Amino acid sequence: MKQDNKNYQLLNDYMSKGFTMKGITFNIYDDNQRKATIALFNMLQEIKKHDVTFVMDWMQSNINKHMYEYVLRLLALYGNQNVEKLLPPFIYKPHYFVNSETIAKAYRVKLNKGHINKQEADVYQIYKNNDHITYINTNYSSWNMPLDICDIEVNYFREDIALNSYYYGVHLAHPFWMSNEELDQINSRHAEHYHYKHQQLLARYLLEKEHLDTRNTSLNHQCVGDYYPFLSYENGLAFPSRSHFRNISNEYKVALISIDIALKEFISRRLIIMDNGTLIKITDDNYISLLSKLIRANLDGIKTAKMIRNVYGYGTYNYPMNQYNPAPSVLHHPETSLRDPVYWNIIESALKYFRDFTNTIEPFDISTYEMNELSITHNDFSVIATYFDYYQFNINKALYPLDSPSELSTVIAARQMRLNYMPFTLNFTVLSAIQQSVAVRLFLGPRCYYTTCFHNYYKFFELDSYIVKMEEGANILSWCPQTSSKFSFDDYYNLETIKEKENKFDIFKFPGNLVIPKGSEEGLNMTLFIIITQVNDSISNSFLYNKYNNQTSLEIDDKPLGFPFHRIAKNYVHNANNYRFYNISIYHKKRTINASGHFSPHLY
Repeated sequence: MKQDNKNYQLLNDYMSKGFTMKGITFNIYDDNQRKATIALFNMLQEIKKHDVTFVMDWMQSNINKHMYEYVLRLLALYGNQNVEKLLPPFIYKPHYFVNSETIAKAYRVKLNKGHINKQEADVYQIYKNNDHITYINTNYSSWNMPLDICDIEVNYFREDIALNSYYYGVHLAHPFWMSNEELDQINSRHAEHYHYKHQQLLARYLLEKEHLDTRNTSLNHQCVGDYYPFLSYENGLAFPSRSHFRNISNEYKVALISIDIALKEFISRRLIIMDNGTLIKITDDNYISLLSKLIRANLDGIKTAKMIRNVYGYGTYNYPMNQYNPAPSVLHHPETSLRDPVYWNIIESALKYFRDFTNTIEPFDISTYEMNELSITHNDFSVIATYFDYYQFNINKALYPLDSPSELSTVIAARQMRLNYMPFTLNFTVLSAIQQSVAVRLFLGPRCYYTTCFHNYYKFFELDSYIVKMEEGANILSWCPQTSSKFSFDDYYNLETIKEKENKFDIFKFPGNLVIPKGSEEGLNMTLFIIITQVNDSISNSFLYNKYNNQTSLEIDDKPLGFPFHRIAKNYVHNANNYRFYNISIYHKKRTINASGHFSPHLY
């Protein structure tokens, strides 16, 4: 790399000022660290292939390890180099995923070289699988607090290691520091993706709360009580707790209120005024892309993204926004943001702008998508049942230097209870008069009747969408999550079972263990929906054309993401040939407490 290179000079300047030092807490929302990260990323995109190994070794020795990891993940998505497959975030940085008391116990095991007094081991719930694996039972946050605390009974969902890793991937696919124009050049539908990923996250979160409603437990999404992360940084400082919000005004809150007023004004007038004075009309056809870009620019731009995290990350009393903080809030890291209920409120507030606009436009006519050439005639669903599964994962990187002999020879693991489900299959019999490709879409939503389901369109979670070839006569469509390409599975890293497994983990795909929301013992009533539509083969084959889209693409045709639940529909019928609503029940199988399993009562 030539020393007169602009990005090299920028990086060298930030390094000389200490912004890339090992030991500092990496925070991509810190201006100096963000600029240093971008300079490093841009520099690495320009290096020659024969210099890659040398530069990577230099980075590992001289650059903050979390900044280094962040840049490697960016290169894997955007760069020209072939980056070696990276470990999941929960393996690479356990401090961001595992309660601090577990990390403290792991250090005790390390210092005592694996020898722990039996009574202490029983109290601390430290066990040995064999001579090489020591595991520690690990609860979620607030496990020692009353269960009626806001949203605590779904903390296993918000804090799931795969879900938070996935949201890190969402951040990398839509970095707040990249402009809409830059991302437009990579994927012309990136704004629609940005909206849909967040809409689906919220839909799935709302479904997870359905089982609470059956027990008359409060479903308060606007949960703003005190929040305690139960996490600690490598420097020993705790992730700060967030206090309850009080009516204290400051310049940042006033600025956010002004942005909210302006966004509502744009939506009510159906008109966006650009910085250069250009007027763009919001229409029924372009509103998803335009509003996504508008909201992303105004609420997830460099300045406002920092502002929101400063206002909502700490609660009533904020930390100085432009000052380095060795212990920033959970909202300052994409891989920990979903842990705090307030972040889900932020997502919901952003999505409400879309719902407000769709309430002002004419519902779309679903009858135009009906097909007489085929008919869904029969269904056969196996029992769908959830349960909490034991999952052990390696946390050595919280304890040992990277790739040290001790890290490789002895494993200390955190053992959690994670939501999962028994294998199941959905079978549909379809009679077809044609031989051609069709698009199949499956959704899961709350219990509703066909006359009301489309009014709850934003609560439907897409199970899958895919292209299948129809033959004339009877066709059997069989679907199960394990055969879908839509989901990420992390069984490969589960040390609870020692067997040969294929690595299907993908940070850019929704976690497979969370496909189905927790059921109930008596059966939780839900709605399953299937729709089959014609597809233009030339269109369906035109999307996956570059590295970024191969890893992050969601579309299978030119219809809006989430179709037909992208907005309210009209002219729907209960007996359409090519779409159906089904009332289903999801059960929850309680498991007995085993000899080495002591977890919060709601995790059985």
